Amino acid sequence: MGFNVGDVVRISEDDLLRGGETARVLSVLESNCLGPIREYVVEFSAPPKRFCKEDRFLCCVYREEQLKGKIES
Repeated sequence: MGFNVGDVVRISEDDLLRGGETARVLSVLESNCLGPIREYVVEFSAPPKRFCKEDRFLCCVYREEQLKGKIES
């Protein structure tokens, strides 16, 4: 399934910090070292709801399997 820059995606529920939240894809990173693994830099609109309320977690990197799917905006 791949995602594109600008897509709004939902983070998988098993992520302790951001599970179930939505984010916008900022960048697509491709790695040739371990095969066709795609990673995405995503941006959240607010600090995490769980554990801490710090702005330093507004952007995070996730692997494709950690993102549930596109959300129509």
